[in-house]
Amino acid sequence: MSITVPEDTAKRLRCYARRERRPVSQVVEIAIETLLQQRMPESDKIVTTRGSFKGTFSREDTYEGR
Repeated sequence: MSITVPEDTAKRLRCYARRERRPVSQVVEIAIETLLQQRMPESDKIVTTRGSFKGTFSREDTYEGR
């Protein structure tokens, strides 16, 4: 991936990376991950809907012959 940022932002980024003793690419990765967590969090919730089954259930029918 390649990105273009304004020169003043790049200078601030390099300065911050030196201060944190991290590669610039790692600082960019951390910043992007932080932004995405704030703006578009991953959801580990399972989306479900209420069931509408109105019949009968028999385990014999389901597992017959096993």
